[in-house]
Amino acid sequence: MGYAYKSFLFMDEKRIIEYIQGNYIPENELIEILDWIEYSEENQKKYNELKKLWVITGLSNVNRMGTKRFFTVPDKTKTFNIQAVKQLIKYAAVIVLAFITGAFSFYLINKSNTSPFAEVFNEIYVPNGEKSMVTLYDGTEVWLNSGTTFRYPVVFNKNTRNVFIDGEAFFNVAKSKEIPFYVNAGDMHVKVLGTSFNVYAYQDENVLHATLEEGSVSISVTGSKKNISLSPGEQISYYTETREYELSGVDVGLFTSWKENMLRFENAELAEILKKMERWYDVKMKIDENFDTSPRYTITIKTESLREMLDVLSLTTQMNYEIKNNEVKIVKN
Repeated sequence: MGYAYKSFLFMDEKRIIEYIQGNYIPENELIEILDWIEYSEENQKKYNELKKLWVITGLSNVNRMGTKRFFTVPDKTKTFNIQAVKQLIKYAAVIVLAFITGAFSFYLINKSNTSPFAEVFNEIYVPNGEKSMVTLYDGTEVWLNSGTTFRYPVVFNKNTRNVFIDGEAFFNVAKSKEIPFYVNAGDMHVKVLGTSFNVYAYQDENVLHATLEEGSVSISVTGSKKNISLSPGEQISYYTETREYELSGVDVGLFTSWKENMLRFENAELAEILKKMERWYDVKMKIDENFDTSPRYTITIKTESLREMLDVLSLTTQMNYEIKNNEVKIVKN
């Protein structure tokens, strides 16, 4: 990129903070900062530590934070609750990723159709047992369910807004007749201009769902030129193994309740319930091969603990369970 080698070894902390805060930075300086971050794992670690601390403190006084002191492990004897900070980071780190490039990205998208940052992506990962919500700088709101990876460009270009999802997300897309919004979920691609819908697309499952709450969407699948339109209350299910799909009318709330901290099931197979409980409670289900997971249930999970839910299932299912660390063993009773 034309920069001296030493620029990758040291970066002024104030410049990084300016980037994190979303302040305007000349393109040549921004490229240098991004190159520095990507140059090594150590640089990425330093950047992430500073970014997380900024989320919590707001970095109200930048001048008081020396680079050397900041990148030293905090002294546990100081009035600084490490465990509390880790807990805050757990929920706050995801939010900042959508914000850090907001102001500068807005500048770039209005400046040029061909910004180099249209090919640079932010990536958010939401671990099992957690959920997050981000607002993209175009105003689009995205709720992310457990075990989800969400990728979006630092800058949307002026012709299209492309994002990528592995997992489950609910989108409330900011309306724009000129710039369509595309959600790419494996082999399924959802095109919208402004609407609300849910996408369920975990790579380790053989079915993808798109469920429309309001507005309209157009669905296409890889290898097919056909577009399928959805109306509110409709769902498309795409089966990755057979490359077939089906349309159905559904109770949308069954597929969007997770963002309200509920899991609702109606006549769902026990196998599906246990699979979603894995992500919901961040555990691994070890199911004995002789245990029948085909029975169907109508059930709602709200604030119940893992053990409470397993006890409920045990009342109507011939099953025994054992919880050890983050693993649940289920066998036939």
